[in-house]
Amino acid sequence: MTAPIPDAPIPDAPTPDAIARRIAGFIADTTGLPPDDIEGDVNLGAYGLTSTAAVTLIGVLEDAFTLTLSPTLIFEHPTIDELAHAVAGHAA
Repeated sequence: MTAPIPDAPIPDAPTPDAIARRIAGFIADTTGLPPDDIEGDVNLGAYGLTSTAAVTLIGVLEDAFTLTLSPTLIFEHPTIDELAHAVAGHAA
């Protein structure tokens, strides 16, 4: 996985890859794991993401991509890849 992207909002419709990088960056910042150790097909809970952190992540994604997302989205799409595609679908 590539390095996380900066925290500035992204003006165009985000791609799943851009969203996945932002999610991986959040996990790396939250857990202290190197971004290269974070896999897109692993359940977010495996990284020790708490429900509070999950809701915070949704807020980060909303701010970064200028979206309104359901806080339950992360529980419905529990991997980085699944969540990134779901968020991209909301942005389209």
